[in-house]
Amino acid sequence: MPADPLFINASSGAPSYTSAELRRGLGVLVSQAGTADRFGARSGVHPSGSAALTLSGFTLTVQHIQAVVYPAASATQGPYLVQLPAHTYTVPAASAQPRKDIVVMRVRDNDEDGSGERDADSVYLTGTAAPSPVEPSVPAGMFRMGTIDVPATGGGNPTLTFNSPYTVALGGILPVRVAGELPTTGLHEGSYADRWDNDTLYRWTGSAWQAVASNAAYNAAFEPDALGYAGTGTNVTGVTSTTFEPGTSFGTSFVAPASGSVLITFGGLVRITATTDETVLLGMQVRTGGTVGSGTVFSAASDVDTVRHRKSTTASNSIGETQASYQTRVTGLTAGSTYNVQLLHRVTGGTGTISNRRVSIQRWN
Repeated sequence: MPADPLFINASSGAPSYTSAELRRGLGVLVSQAGTADRFGARSGVHPSGSAALTLSGFTLTVQHIQAVVYPAASATQGPYLVQLPAHTYTVPAASAQPRKDIVVMRVRDNDEDGSGERDADSVYLTGTAAPSPVEPSVPAGMFRMGTIDVPATGGGNPTLTFNSPYTVALGGILPVRVAGELPTTGLHEGSYADRWDNDTLYRWTGSAWQAVASNAAYNAAFEPDALGYAGTGTNVTGVTSTTFEPGTSFGTSFVAPASGSVLITFGGLVRITATTDETVLLGMQVRTGGTVGSGTVFSAASDVDTVRHRKSTTASNSIGETQASYQTRVTGLTAGSTYNVQLLHRVTGGTGTISNRRVSIQRWN
């Protein structure tokens, strides 16, 4: 049967529009995410930079709201575009046990639901006080805008959680708070959603949500390569320990990149000063925390990762020095956590000297 297209002139009589025809026609402009009905729409409030609900003491304010409500009393009911001026509720007094209340949005339309009413409004629903209270169920055809946790008498003021779904125009990027809010019906391939808990943009492939961009990935791509550096010309003399010792707490701290991997370059001037001395070694260790030498050892020094000056077997050239550096890759770091690199030293025998120490940390993908 033919239908009346919206906004067409009539010299007299037809076309005449029913409210359902207008709702269904205008419904093409709003998102259907979350509903399988072809004439349906996603219920929720319009995203805004300001809070839709606020709570001060025991006064709950529902701010000016633009919303879409789809009661789904029938598959052809169509969505309602709602504007609701600001109004307030007084949160009912606390009792001997805590309580959970909710605020919901509803539309009543006698033509569709037989309610005898034609209006849109918010509704405050009081829960039942209990040791572990449960919030009331959301009535059919409505959507929850917020949860109010009311502590037992003497427990302070109630607290508000704004947990309303959001809705946008058709083709708009849908804001969701967590993965569980990502809809799986009423979507077309190429629908987009922005998850707030992990700052990630998702695209609907036709069968699943796929991450396409994230703040973490952006930061990883553009974070600086150089993460830390320290250098000093101070000599460490009289090195006699045959096990690694830090001497002075020389090194630097750094924040682990998104990859969890870094390239550490360290070096110095290692020196043998007597024919009786043997090998002088300069090593390093990675520890947790931002204070050099503190925290738990993450990566310990070994003779594999060392700068060294080895004694010659010929007495005439057994005294000398080596200016050198060594690079090592450290993996498995926790992205965003702070670590520190501390230089250490030891000898295999006799006495040694170390100077011109330096260490640098670079991002490694």
